Amino acid sequence: MEERNEKPSYSGGISQNISGGQMYGGMQAAQGNYNQQSMDTNVTPSANEKQLTQEEVIQLLAKIEQLIQSASELPEATKEKSLRYLGAAKEEAQSEEADKQLAAGNLKRMTETLKIANETVASTSSLWKNIQPILIQLPAWLGVASHFFGF
Repeated sequence: MEERNEKPSYSGGISQNISGGQMYGGMQAAQGNYNQQSMDTNVTPSANEKQLTQEEVIQLLAKIEQLIQSASELPEATKEKSLRYLGAAKEEAQSEEADKQLAAGNLKRMTETLKIANETVASTSSLWKNIQPILIQLPAWLGVASHFFGF
C-alpha cells in the first residue's frame, strides 16, 4: 500500500496587512488547516514629526541627564535609578548600530521611575514638566508609537 502526504486541494486562509504604524488591537479567527497570519508594524513619523538624527537624540538625552542631576528635590535613590536607565539608553544611542528597542525600554523605565516620583514627591513636578517635552520628541527615532511613554 502506498502512503501519500498530500495537502487538501482547497484554498483558503487569512491575509492581513496593517500599515500606518499604530495598531490598537484586533482579533481574527478561521477554521480549517493551513491558515497563516503574519503582521509587520512599522512606526513612521507623521507629517508633523521631525525625524531626529542620532546626534540630536544624544543631545536630548544629555539634556535629560542634566535635568535629573540638577534636581535637588528628587530623592537620591530615584535619581540614581533614573540615571542608570538613562545611561543605558544613552550608551545604546551612541552605538554605531543602536539597538533602539533596548534604548526605548530603558527610557520607558526611566520615565516610569520619574512619574512615580512626580506622583509621590510634589516638588518634583517641575522636573517632570521639563523632561516631558524632550521625551515627546524621541518616539519616531526609537521606532515606537507616539504614546509609548504614556503621555
